[in-house]
Amino acid sequence: TWTELELRPFTRELPLSGMRHGENHFFKVAIETPDGWSHWSRIVSCVPPSPEKPGKCASVLASVKSPTSALVRWTPPLDYAGAISCGTVQKYKLLVTWPEAGDTKSRDILIEEQLEEKEVTDLECCREYRFMVAAENVSGWGEWSDASAVLNMPLPVPSAPAAPLLRRATHYSVVAQWYHPAEGGAPIESFRFRYTNTGDWRSGVTEVPDVSAELTQEVIENLLPGQTYIFQVRAANKYGLSLWSESSRPIKTMDGGVPAKISEFTAKDVFKTFVTVQWRPPFENGFEITGHIMRYDDRAHMQKAKEFEPIVVREKGVDRCDIGHLEKKMYYFQVAAINAMGRADWSDPVMVDMADIKPIANVLTLGR
Repeated sequence: TWTELELRPFTRELPLSGMRHGENHFFKVAIETPDGWSHWSRIVSCVPPSPEKPGKCASVLASVKSPTSALVRWTPPLDYAGAISCGTVQKYKLLVTWPEAGDTKSRDILIEEQLEEKEVTDLECCREYRFMVAAENVSGWGEWSDASAVLNMPLPVPSAPAAPLLRRATHYSVVAQWYHPAEGGAPIESFRFRYTNTGDWRSGVTEVPDVSAELTQEVIENLLPGQTYIFQVRAANKYGLSLWSESSRPIKTMDGGVPAKISEFTAKDVFKTFVTVQWRPPFENGFEITGHIMRYDDRAHMQKAKEFEPIVVREKGVDRCDIGHLEKKMYYFQVAAINAMGRADWSDPVMVDMADIKPIANVLTLGR
């Protein structure tokens, strides 16, 4: 049975598809002229070749997708484009291999779709996996591709936590809050923080280890006043540490200053030639107190006051010092704390009458 096709005048060749392979097909052609159709040409024939098995898949690449799965990608066989009819690839087969106890174990995965990637699940940590792919058409299975590079499945450590949230900054501390990530292959045992005030993680980094897994917030101390910090957190289980979280939003600690003015300055004990004064330690205001300065005068306005550095002893949360070699007259004393930023304001004066040998109540500040 002949099938006729009428073509445009300029047609010189005609691609044909859908022909049965392995069978003889015959062709002839005629042309139309102003006087009508010509006679048919001589008959020619051809036999479409039977499709061959698919070639090797190329570029098999595997990457870790989760602690127990990998994504395998490949390039279809090179002769795939020529197998448009019955030579079309119908299936793929994925071979997974790994060494175990001196032997090589394997499993096959049949893929009944025309895909170019496949997620392989149920993989185990600390194993070295390789992957190969083969394609099938009506002629059968092609040969296996070259094996992929070795894929080491990672330890089932926890997922990286979300970036921590920071609040309540003081001169030397902030409160960090975070959410627990997915545990991985074992319960989370602890968290670890790191922070820096350099703007990146290449220098000036301090770590805070062994934060309890029961917590969701922690006070991070020993910061510097007036500095801008960023923080990261990571989780740990018995297999190891997660990746660091993304960096937190920057937070600035409060600017430091001189210590607060000393309050509750009193004469505790008065003896014949010396007096013991005491006071509550003042707020440091961001910098450690490095010393004290004291002054005294025989008048409340303190205009001719003499200054000296007292020897201060702290007992039960109270600072004390002894002032000796005093004469039998009226004295007014003031004290101030010192840190890296300078001296605090003078305390309110305390008045001591050495002539009467007994402490007298504090008086209001009349001047420095």
